Amino acid sequence: MKVRFDNLVSYHGAAESNQLDLLGAKKSAKQTVFPRDHRNSVARSTRGFRMRKLGLLCVLFILRCVSAGAESYKGLITLPIDLYTVEGIRLAKGKYETEIKVDKNRFILSFYSEGKTIAVIGGEEVQGDLFTLPATLPLAGTHYLRSSAEPLQTAQERQFSKTGLPQYAEETRDWKAAIRVYKSQTGAVFFVFQLRGEGGAYRRADFRLSSQEIRR
Repeated sequence: MKVRFDNLVSYHGAAESNQLDLLGAKKSAKQTVFPRDHRNSVARSTRGFRMRKLGLLCVLFILRCVSAGAESYKGLITLPIDLYTVEGIRLAKGKYETEIKVDKNRFILSFYSEGKTIAVIGGEEVQGDLFTLPATLPLAGTHYLRSSAEPLQTAQERQFSKTGLPQYAEETRDWKAAIRVYKSQTGAVFFVFQLRGEGGAYRRADFRLSSQEIRR
């Protein structure tokens, strides 16, 4: 059988070309390595998603532990700086509606904005000396909170004060609950909740956040 030389050369040339293409593809695949910064960014994003998911699960667990009939205390508060929960949830500086639910020995602090729940934090009741603070740098002044057991006045009634004083200093108002915010030198932020119960006995619960983003 006769085989033309030019056809044989053409066949071997095509085979060598295919082999070179395969080697080039393998080398290109090996060289396709993402930069370290990109890999770190993806890892941080994944960890952040997991932390937010964990934070949501913690919120649902905390809310389920509180009975429907628990008494609550509500008020507005303005945060002068960004804060972060242990789960990594960010509370941007600004105004929030706050609610503290008291269910026996449980204290739950919730932050709301535009009708949405932003964060829920469990508090720790202080035993013993109620006047020793965990931090000393004031971050927000005293905010008095209205009990859910008190009837809400109409808008017209809230405009007037019998003594002429602003609402926070109203002498006729029997404030039972107040919250203050303090920051430590290490960046920890404490929401100190004080409640006056029956017989004048006081209870206190501290809610801890951070002024620095928690990286994990």
